Amino acid sequence: MENNLKNIVKEFLAFIVKKQGITRPYKIILCYERTPEFKTHAYYNPVTGETNVCVKGRQTADILRSVAHEMIHHKQNQDNRLQHDKNIPDIGGEIEDEANSIAGRLVKEFGYNSKYDIYE
Repeated sequence: MENNLKNIVKEFLAFIVKKQGITRPYKIILCYERTPEFKTHAYYNPVTGETNVCVKGRQTADILRSVAHEMIHHKQNQDNRLQHDKNIPDIGGEIEDEANSIAGRLVKEFGYNSKYDIYE
């Protein structure tokens, strides 16, 4: 599954980049063990553009939702909508709600049009 997951994530990222107009460099790291940094399943570093996603024991669609959510934060950062000196709420608020909403849409659209069964 590891190689297949990497291929799915790679195609999904290309889909997101095209749909969202992402031009800023990014890096996605798939983590196979939870570390203390993981308060949820993924986190984004707005300074480096790096996203870590925990994949252990998760369904592909759920992993992709986390990837999409953090990539929306990356897009928000690209558009200068993330203010690094201010605490953005982890739950609720415009930034977080937008990331949740768009991520769900992206996963659903990708799932409908993908050659992969992301819901297995």
